[in-house]
Amino acid sequence: MRPLSRPSLVFTLGTMIPRYFQPPPPLLMPSIDAFFAPTFDRLPSRLRDAITEAPLPSLATGPHVTALADVLQKPTTLQVSSGGEDDSPLPSLALSGLWLLAGDLDRSHTISQDDSSAAGSFWHGIMHRREGDYSNAGYWFRRVGSHPVVNDLAGRYADDYGDPYRFINAVETACKKRDADRMARLQQIQWTEWQLLLQDCMLA
Repeated sequence: MRPLSRPSLVFTLGTMIPRYFQPPPPLLMPSIDAFFAPTFDRLPSRLRDAITEAPLPSLATGPHVTALADVLQKPTTLQVSSGGEDDSPLPSLALSGLWLLAGDLDRSHTISQDDSSAAGSFWHGIMHRREGDYSNAGYWFRRVGSHPVVNDLAGRYADDYGDPYRFINAVETACKKRDADRMARLQQIQWTEWQLLLQDCMLA
């Protein structure tokens, strides 16, 4: 188990919740949403292709997307179009989100745990939610506080994402009950969450 990266006082309040099930077969990645398209188009073509060819991330730890992970390890991939003559380095928190998409929670965690910003805590919380450590996920979302992405998601999905804690509880319940239809719905919301947060990191 990964050492928890929160204060020891908080550590005593929660324990790792075991995974309840084997994740179902991965769903195909949905299309890029219109709001995210301008940000997506700034990424190198090889990275865009790897993202669109990847399966939809599960609510748990998988799937591990080898093709996307390989692209993320190439220096030329870690540049984004800035609209000028020279490209800009990919923001580190955007890379944290991309490693989550590739299914490498450890690499994502290494980046997000070293960033104390609201966006860093947001990726950190998603990572713990996906590994099934729901109480720890809640801790990091409390550190996010009021955030434009949270507000946007609450507006889009009031019943499921009125706040991040409601979504954490929904994910835990769906996974515990092995409710495939419910899990598929929550995966789609998680995909919107990922796009909104990556866009926020790219604009920062």
